[in-house]
Amino acid sequence: MNKIEQTLRGKIFLALLAVFIISTINAGVGIKWDEGSALLPEEEKTCLTYSVYNPFLADTYVKISLSEELQGIMTLQDTEAVLIPGGTSSENAIPIEFCFKVPKVYERDFAISGKFIDKLDCSNQERVEYAGDVIVSSAAAPSSYGGFGGSASQMSVSAPLNVRVLCEPYSWNYTPVFVIVALVSGVIVFWVLFTRDRKPKSERVREKMRKLRAELQRSKRK
Repeated sequence: MNKIEQTLRGKIFLALLAVFIISTINAGVGIKWDEGSALLPEEEKTCLTYSVYNPFLADTYVKISLSEELQGIMTLQDTEAVLIPGGTSSENAIPIEFCFKVPKVYERDFAISGKFIDKLDCSNQERVEYAGDVIVSSAAAPSSYGGFGGSASQMSVSAPLNVRVLCEPYSWNYTPVFVIVALVSGVIVFWVLFTRDRKPKSERVREKMRKLRAELQRSKRK
């Protein structure tokens, strides 16, 4: 191999390396957040907002997801991919809201076979906490855009999120019993009114015959 071929191969290698580096840094996103922790109640819809910026050249679509540590206790609603235009600075970061629910995590006391009447005492329970990450990763364009547009590069950034679940104590909850009693009472009242207004046909005929005989007897006496 002569020096000319070595020089030519060296230039080709450098050119390919430059293309790879340019394509790698051509797209990417960053994430901003105000607070890395949240105090959340059980079984209530909660929404948080994280801001995403893209200082690189190419536009990119992103979606928000949760790390495995948080997926087990947070039901994340599905969100559509959001376009982050190239050249979006940190100061002009685009806010993305995502909503979720934390299920019941504190142990209840039940009065009837583990169901219906319950109460929650927080005095003997430690606060439940979970630590994980909010992940912003590249995604395909929404179907309404025909699946085109944005960067094809796969990338992701994350921000820490510490979730503390609020324990809100309450005394015995008799609401289910009241609901059941109200339903049963309503059924009974409806049945009584229904049967009273819809007597059998034979009974109605006998009643008419009794009235007719009574009128005949009164007329004879006269």
